[in-house]
This record gives sequence, C-alpha cells and structure tokens, in this order.
Amino acid sequence: MATLADVLKAIKELITVMEKVRDNTDRIVKIEEEMHGLKVEMGGLKEEFRAFREEARLSDAEIKGDIKAILAQLKTEERIDALESLVREHIATCEKAKA
Repeated sequence: MATLADVLKAIKELITVMEKVRDNTDRIVKIEEEMHGLKVEMGGLKEEFRAFREEARLSDAEIKGDIKAILAQLKTEERIDALESLVREHIATCEKAKA
C-alpha cells in the first residue's frame, strides 16, 4: 500500500508535469499567432511578387521591342552605307568616263 509520502510525491510530480504542459501550451499558442502573422505577411509579399513579376514581363517586352528597333536601325544604317558605297562607285565611274 502506498504511503502518504508516496502520494504527495506523485501529486508534486503531477503538478510539475501540468505546469510544463501549461507552459508548452502557452508557447504553442504564441507560435501559432506568429505563424498566422507570417502567413498574412507572406500573402502580401506574394501579391507584391506577382506585381513585380508582371512588371518584369512588361519591361522584358519593352526591351525586346527596343532591341528590335535598334536592329532595324542598324539594318537601315547598313543599307544606307551600302547605298553610299554604290553611289560613290557610280560617281567615280562617271568621273572616269568624263575624263
């Protein structure tokens, strides 16, 4: 049969365990609150990231358009250079013919 001392010891151990459970429960509640706050923040960041990604796509399209315009300009300049070369040759040939 258990003595009164054994019962008191068991009650003290039970109280200690219950205090630890209460502390852990409080910690869990705090962690859950923090997690909820983080989820809310992440939701905002998610929308911000989506907006940034969309903006990046638009700027990529603008850059591609700019590159195409530059390439078209370079082709035009190459054509002009080629035409100038032809005109110079033609002028030189005409001057030789006159002489």
